Amino acid sequence: MIQDQLQSSYSWDTGLLRDVNEDSILCTKFELLTHVGIISAGLFAVADGMGGHNAGEIASNLAVRTFLTECTWRLFARQPDSPRVILSAALEKANNQVLESASNRELKGMGTTFTAALVMGGDMYIAHVGDSRCYIINSREIIQVTKDHSLVQQLIDTGTITPEEARCHPRRNEITRALGYSDTINPDLYQVKLYADDIILLCSDGLHNTLSSEKINETVISASNIDDACTDLTALANLAGGPDNISVIMAKPQNLPSWQAVIAAKTGIRRI
Repeated sequence: MIQDQLQSSYSWDTGLLRDVNEDSILCTKFELLTHVGIISAGLFAVADGMGGHNAGEIASNLAVRTFLTECTWRLFARQPDSPRVILSAALEKANNQVLESASNRELKGMGTTFTAALVMGGDMYIAHVGDSRCYIINSREIIQVTKDHSLVQQLIDTGTITPEEARCHPRRNEITRALGYSDTINPDLYQVKLYADDIILLCSDGLHNTLSSEKINETVISASNIDDACTDLTALANLAGGPDNISVIMAKPQNLPSWQAVIAAKTGIRRI
């Protein structure tokens, strides 16, 4: 058994104005045997469901469970595919399962956002559909890795509204991509190199529509650990009115090189 090299924490809250939590989350860690040895890995996801009669809760839960099952057998296969292929295939399977269940008249029209992160040592792979988000936070900055698939993001892109105006726009909950809406999905896929002190944050719009990126960054950096950071972010979102379900997942890889060291290693010249 190797020392835990990937810390993780989460908070999952209904908020103050909703009766049901239609968000579902995935937060699991494991060890992988690779060609470079055993590495710490983690699979994380936030799904924000939508649909009448609590169908959103069913959609997000079904998507998360299907995604986990599909990723697990592919990751531990004798000859595993690349992370990109694994995430794409798992997301497609989840979409198909939600579509199949939505054929039930009571569940018609249900769907869910889905933002997932596969962390393998110092590399993170992201699959994203909808307006849940992934951020990287460190002492230097907060970086929004994903881009929302939403009407207000389109308005931001055209310069019609500002990001600040988007957070209170009356149509801010209208998304343009989701699982369960079409036979084909077009997820955004990202690969991110992680460095020492990087903190990964996945969240639903119940957090980022309520707190600014600056406030999220300030809260995470000032917290003594990621457990406290998750709790503090949820509490602040509720203090701001808690208008929606709030899902927060945080992960922090350990023993990674600093970004300064990597830059120096790439650019340094040594006379021999």
